[in-house]
Amino acid sequence: MRQNTERTAWTIMTSAFIVFCVLIVAVPLGTWRFVSTSNVAQEVAITLISGTVFVTRPAAPLQGVADTITDVEESSRVDSDANSQASITFSTSDKKITLGSIQVYGSTRVKLVEMRSPQFELWNPSPHRMIVDVQRGRTRINLAGGIPRSITLIVRAGSSTIQLDRAGSYSIEVTDQLVDVAVREGAALATSGGQSVALGSGQRTVMRAGAPPQNAASGERNLLINGDFPAPLSTDWTIYKDRFDPNDSDGKIERTVKDGRNVVSFYRAGFNWGRLGVQQKVNRDVRDYRALRLHFALRVVKQNVLSCGQYGSECPMMAKIEYTDPAGNRREWVQGFFYLPDTSNTYPMRCVTCVSSATSHIRVQQDVWYFYDSPDLITLFKSMGFTPAAINTISIYAEGHSFESLISEVELLAGD
Repeated sequence: MRQNTERTAWTIMTSAFIVFCVLIVAVPLGTWRFVSTSNVAQEVAITLISGTVFVTRPAAPLQGVADTITDVEESSRVDSDANSQASITFSTSDKKITLGSIQVYGSTRVKLVEMRSPQFELWNPSPHRMIVDVQRGRTRINLAGGIPRSITLIVRAGSSTIQLDRAGSYSIEVTDQLVDVAVREGAALATSGGQSVALGSGQRTVMRAGAPPQNAASGERNLLINGDFPAPLSTDWTIYKDRFDPNDSDGKIERTVKDGRNVVSFYRAGFNWGRLGVQQKVNRDVRDYRALRLHFALRVVKQNVLSCGQYGSECPMMAKIEYTDPAGNRREWVQGFFYLPDTSNTYPMRCVTCVSSATSHIRVQQDVWYFYDSPDLITLFKSMGFTPAAINTISIYAEGHSFESLISEVELLAGD
């Protein structure tokens, strides 16, 4: 009987010791695994830019986007009508860091599959991660730079995938027949049919269902330098200022970072007319190019002149291209943007004093990023009676009395 008691005691002690050993190892390991792998949902917002856009959220009816929808969940779907635009913005859960954005163009459908960031940043080395499914249409993706943790965005398009791991700007268009991927700035890995192609800045590829990607090819050529403003303006852009009253504010132009983007801001608090701008000399012959397009992102924070003023020349954001025709005559083209309307409809919707060909100004939402893609400028200039032979300069500027505007990712894209 005594031996059975001792044996039982030893068995209990041994078992307790084994359990203790297991716990002393398992608890720290379990805790470490939790803090090193756990993640939280990112803050995702969808902002209407123009037209009609709908959002379908899990367990919720179809919802139209009137302004901005926040706290968008995973598995939500975005659908845009023709000639519409919306912006999907990804931020950390505390909303302090903007990770990137997706510009959704007309007739496009995007499903938000996964948007996750590490919960315990000190112990979790994983990147910020987003997975989206572009089911049809055209998107422009911008990944933020200069943040302390890497970002991975995976785009699914049918049987193809595109992995983006570097800050930059990317264009992805999906049709029933193919997926067209273009890298403006950055790097991408396009995979289809069991094979992958690496793309660098200025390269593109096309993928068809079940087939390997085409070899990397030169995409549209950006004729501008430092258009995404990674370097000081003085390197490639000339700053200029003008004002009616020399005693009035001359305003401020500076390169900064906003929403994860390198931007140039134009700020002025004045009483009379003033202009702030930056200009780049291009001096490129464009007669061998098939197409020429201007792209940039702009944001008008405030203005106090209605529309673009009584002569249509005081927009809080304007773009001007100076070019030469085959006869050597110098020509200009101007495009303006504003948000504050003239409710009396007495102010013109284009610049009537500009010695140039001007198109109608575009009204945008206040303090919301707007992504401008021009029509083919070669065709446009020809329709105005002027064939472009060379592009001389491009100017981005703001006019008015008091205004604040931002500009980013300026590209003059030439197609061979």
